[in-house]
Amino acid sequence: MTSMPWNADRIMVFAGPSLAGVELAAPFVRQPPAGAGDLLRWLPHGPCTLLLIDGVFDTRAAVFHKEILWLLARGFRVIGAASMGALRAAELDGHGMIGAGCIYRAYRDGRLTSDAEVAVLHAPAELGGAALSVALVDVRATLQAAVRARVLTVNDARACLAAASAIPYRDRAWASLGAAGAFADWLPHGRVGLKAADALVGLALARDLAATLPQPLPEPPRTSFLRNLAVAVGVTL
Repeated sequence: MTSMPWNADRIMVFAGPSLAGVELAAPFVRQPPAGAGDLLRWLPHGPCTLLLIDGVFDTRAAVFHKEILWLLARGFRVIGAASMGALRAAELDGHGMIGAGCIYRAYRDGRLTSDAEVAVLHAPAELGGAALSVALVDVRATLQAAVRARVLTVNDARACLAAASAIPYRDRAWASLGAAGAFADWLPHGRVGLKAADALVGLALARDLAATLPQPLPEPPRTSFLRNLAVAVGVTL
């Protein structure tokens, strides 16, 4: 276990499109969407809260489960929400990672199973990181809202969801779904940004818990993959 003191004044937030346009102030410190090693590289800086929201998966390896477990063993608090964070939190539920939001609960409970549900194409960080396509989980939430608002029938919503599911995540846009009539009129003000909403829930939870000291957990095995990742990011396990 680390002997470094707990830092309640710093919350590292790994986010891109889910928090695009949202200004973060202290104690939040914005970081780009995380890939393999991006969480682990904070190990030498001492334990604090790490909030994983967005992550990379197609241009480089995604965040390792073992790096999260190692950080938990070293006294870090790791929270996940909205996107890659919701996936990892659901996968590590019961192993110390904390999940927040509707998407996390849907993965945890098995109502969502595919990582494709949260995938989006987005602009680079230097251009604001905004989403350039629509996440399937946001399509689902919007169609449910449209049915409740009686601008779509259940059958029409199912057909729209099937069409959205068949479109690659990079190309999925509302225009590609052929919205028409009352639904098209309702969509600009009725669409639901579930990932963005869950990201805000994650921020609130991280702030609420930041002052409390987490209980370090047992170390995971030092696998060759974890050791190689540590070497790659310049960290000593």
